Amino acid sequence: MSRTASGTEGSRATIPQAHHQTAAHPDPAAGHQGAQHGARTICAAISRWLLTIAMGFEAAVVALLLVLSLIFTCVFKRRNDGVGSASVTELVNPHLGAPSFAFICGCVVLVAMLMLIVHGAARVKQRNTLLFLLAFVTIAQILWIAAVGLTTYDYPDSRSLIDGADALLTGDAARYSPDFCPPGTQSEVCLSRPHGVPSPHAYFSYYPFQTGPMLWYVFAGSIFGSHNIIAFQILNAFAITGLVAALWRLGTLIGLDDAGHAALATLLATCVPLLMFATFVYPNAVGFSITVAGVALIAQAFRTQRAWQCVLALVGGFLVCGVGVILKSTFIILMLAAIIGIVLVVVANREWWQGAVALVSFGGAYMLTKLPVRIIEHITHQDFGKGMPMLSWITLGLNEHEGTTPGWWTAIPLNTYHKTHGDYGQQAQVAQEFVMERMRHFVHDPGDAVDFFSMKLSSEWAEPTFMTSLYSQLGSSAHGFTGLPQWLLSGTGAARLTSYENIAQTVLYALALIGVIAMLVSVVRSATRPMEDAMMFARTFLCAAFLGGFLCYLFWEAKGIYTLPFYLLLFPLAAYGMQTIMRATHTGVARIRGRREQA
Repeated sequence: MSRTASGTEGSRATIPQAHHQTAAHPDPAAGHQGAQHGARTICAAISRWLLTIAMGFEAAVVALLLVLSLIFTCVFKRRNDGVGSASVTELVNPHLGAPSFAFICGCVVLVAMLMLIVHGAARVKQRNTLLFLLAFVTIAQILWIAAVGLTTYDYPDSRSLIDGADALLTGDAARYSPDFCPPGTQSEVCLSRPHGVPSPHAYFSYYPFQTGPMLWYVFAGSIFGSHNIIAFQILNAFAITGLVAALWRLGTLIGLDDAGHAALATLLATCVPLLMFATFVYPNAVGFSITVAGVALIAQAFRTQRAWQCVLALVGGFLVCGVGVILKSTFIILMLAAIIGIVLVVVANREWWQGAVALVSFGGAYMLTKLPVRIIEHITHQDFGKGMPMLSWITLGLNEHEGTTPGWWTAIPLNTYHKTHGDYGQQAQVAQEFVMERMRHFVHDPGDAVDFFSMKLSSEWAEPTFMTSLYSQLGSSAHGFTGLPQWLLSGTGAARLTSYENIAQTVLYALALIGVIAMLVSVVRSATRPMEDAMMFARTFLCAAFLGGFLCYLFWEAKGIYTLPFYLLLFPLAAYGMQTIMRATHTGVARIRGRREQA
């Protein structure tokens, strides 16, 4: 049973006309069915127009990012010419200017090559294309992980989470005591701890929500050892392969044909940040992959044959999403986008029970995300408190200090935490005052607001590596970063790789813009035809999730590695754009041939 925007196929029965029925004696049942049909038509129209408006906003945002990628090329400054943690900084060096002739030529050449590859790959069965894509992505990631060969990792949060997981795995619960290694302690145990890593109690008092991500380190550490960096990265790699499969499924639901799937496979296989993402020793990749997999399961609910199957898919999908959000709390954006998609579907098909099941499932999944901190507090017999308020991350996203990139990390929230002795209400008040002051400043100085947000957005969305090259070298390598890693990360290949990624990023934005516009036009033109529920859900989700991620990181703490997942959500839309170009090309060629034959 394929549900449509106007209801299930079975519900669209024709109204029987009795021979004895006359104008003077109308059939009440026919009138009732007509009223129901009219209500469904109105609801379907409302749902379509809401989707159209959302796509319009998405087109505007993607167009903005396209412009930023054309005029900005952000790269990270280095302390020296070497490779490794010692040379890494998060200071962005923006290169502002009109795109060069070589850059434009590079974009044209890349699009032409993509079209040639897609033209050939479209002849291969979709199943075989998918299998090849999954194998290629997995192998490419593992080869890169092996080439880099990281034995330690220096990302501050990763070190703290590894330390907390190691304490649990070794049964050293005393490490969670508030009295364990306070600042200034000179004991032998404390001096032997990694430099700059706070005690577990201090860290989780700052960020109690990080107990969720730590559970992934506990899981990985219980199997491979708490300090096995390569094993953690390989788990990331398999999760990203699953993400590719989920994106493929969403691409199918939005209406990709053979050419569209070939385009999606080509774009994903040539996306270097995707292939390097696994080296980031943090649960972002796993959390995103699991959450998108949950969304794909929710979408399947609208293609089921029976009501109980629909309920099972909705409940299961949201529970899977909840697990993903446990590993990265900001992916609650994806769950909210799924709810928005379900609302539009339910408004169109008037199957109100689906909305009720979805809301209850969402509530259950949300409650699931609150369990980790309770579990860790129970195991360690500690109370971490409320930590920092959400506004603290907005103060980060709106801060601007000399020597830092606008909107990036500074110690402002930590300083506030210590000054207020962790008082949640006082922290929230300080953060609120800061945010209001910054907003008033932007209102009175629009020019500075434009400079601030253009620089911040460019550092997030126009840095072509999305920090994956930076985080591939944030540690110690068993091979000393020789060979391919040295060539790609700091040698002569680094500039070439960045140039390619810069061109590929711009092309992706351009194709996604074409795809969103083409999809918007198709929705408007087919206003009288019903849209499948699963298609409406998938299109709405991709649109709402991307807009949610953009708006979040417009104000939130900036980091390219944080925006990378939402960038990846553009790939099915970019594939739709390539599909549109291929169709237009084939139509144009057919017309030219037809005219020649007529002549």
